[in-house]
Amino acid sequence: MMQNKGKVSLAFSAFFLLMAWNGAWFEISALGTYTEGLDRNPSISSEYVIDSDQESFEMNIQNATPLLLYWVEREDVTANADEHSEGSGSGDSGESQGTVCEGSCLDLSRSIVQMTMFALIAAIFLASKRPSRRSKSGLVTMWLIGMIVILTAVPMAIAMDFGIAGAGESDDSSSTGGFDSATQQNSVGEDQFAHYRETSGTSFDLNGITFRFDSVGYDLGLLEQDERQAVIDSPPSEGEPGYESLIRFHGEMEVGPGEILHWWIMTLIPILLTLTCQSHMATEEE
Repeated sequence: MMQNKGKVSLAFSAFFLLMAWNGAWFEISALGTYTEGLDRNPSISSEYVIDSDQESFEMNIQNATPLLLYWVEREDVTANADEHSEGSGSGDSGESQGTVCEGSCLDLSRSIVQMTMFALIAAIFLASKRPSRRSKSGLVTMWLIGMIVILTAVPMAIAMDFGIAGAGESDDSSSTGGFDSATQQNSVGEDQFAHYRETSGTSFDLNGITFRFDSVGYDLGLLEQDERQAVIDSPPSEGEPGYESLIRFHGEMEVGPGEILHWWIMTLIPILLTLTCQSHMATEEE
């Protein structure tokens, strides 16, 4: 009887985890707005759906004309290395500190989720075959680890690949935290700004995780070549030459869990059944 319960728990767990793997993982809404420097405050909005092997997205630009003119009219330039270093060092403790992933952070997190699912199946099998306090604790711990991976590690990997978190310190890092990355050639690197500063932050609520990104700086690509050095040497105040190149950007990305979280929670049913089997077996042994 107990062995049958163990087989049922294992079968249900495998089914729930298979549904979790094949379902939608996360739904992401991103909105970035140029709050200063461009007429009518153009914004870039994106809707993403992430699953176990691909990402699908839609992008829209509101008040697109000023943004398109900005991309067309600015010149592709690079601020001097000293100015870039100064800008990269400023900001608060939430500022990006560099990506540690080799390749795609999201692909790495997918592999971790896969290993976690296999480990949970193994823990359920062990707990049903050899019930003990240690196997019981290991099963609960494995489930909690998976929950943490799904709720934190995967969203962080998404944000890092997007560019809004952990956006490396390389010269080609986007000045919008990745919001303009879908536009490919129109992405403007932070190294093309003078007195560039960026800050980022994270908040949690029942709907998921919200990542925030703010940047400000003087876009040297909007200035004539003979005007750039003066702006690099000293940030102009309002009304002074060069102040018109000031660009300020604010972006928010909300990452909400999809079906993967629902199915992972469903695995509590066979897990509780497995733990109950342990209790019954321990009672019979006494």
